[in-house]
Amino acid sequence: MRHLLIAFLFISCNNFSKNNKLVAQVYKVATHDTVKNMPYNVTAKPEIFETAFFQGTEVKSDTFLIKFYAINIGKIEVESGSLIASEPWWVYDKHPFITKFPIGQFPVQLSMAKVNQNEFVAFSRILFSDRAVHDWEFALKQGQQQIPIFGDSIYFYPVDGGIGGFMDDSSYNNFQALDTASQSQVMEILTKELDKNQNLYANINYKNINIIAFSSGLGDGGYATYIGFDKDGNPCRLLTDFFD
Repeated sequence: MRHLLIAFLFISCNNFSKNNKLVAQVYKVATHDTVKNMPYNVTAKPEIFETAFFQGTEVKSDTFLIKFYAINIGKIEVESGSLIASEPWWVYDKHPFITKFPIGQFPVQLSMAKVNQNEFVAFSRILFSDRAVHDWEFALKQGQQQIPIFGDSIYFYPVDGGIGGFMDDSSYNNFQALDTASQSQVMEILTKELDKNQNLYANINYKNINIIAFSSGLGDGGYATYIGFDKDGNPCRLLTDFFD
């Protein structure tokens, strides 16, 4: 965390790579639908997975004050109950998580971290219910075993284009069924939508395909995804951590 913030604050924006230019900016908050969640007494650790979506949350790291706010970026269509978190540009060999999620339309939200005049996506999440999170676990794929979330190892997806995303497995299968020209058209629509939203996010529906994409925090890397379960063991959040 310390090294990421130092690099973020002291490298000139003009010297950033193309991917880092996606996040080293001030977003126009007024153009986005900000989240108005009611804060509650968070007991599940790490608390920041929830409190980063509360208006007014601040965290001090070394000499830096990090302020958080959250925005809504539309809803995801969950048709199969199987979800994928990945970089949307890499369209092959995607595998869903083994947990079955609720069917329906659910809000997708971004927690934005602001350091001085620079902002980046700290967390992305799907909100399945307003119930409090009782505990967090890694979102697992077939063949993976649960490991402690505070251990030395993580499960993650790689990002090489500065963008992460969520997709239902049925949307992925519909995409795979398209011919090459139609697949390129979907990616072009996604790119245009990202451009329209300052490369912060995109939410597209085209040819029975719903893709949610968003800036991956400070750029390329490997990012872990977690499931928040309520006290009855039901998934109430799916969250990707770009904040380290």
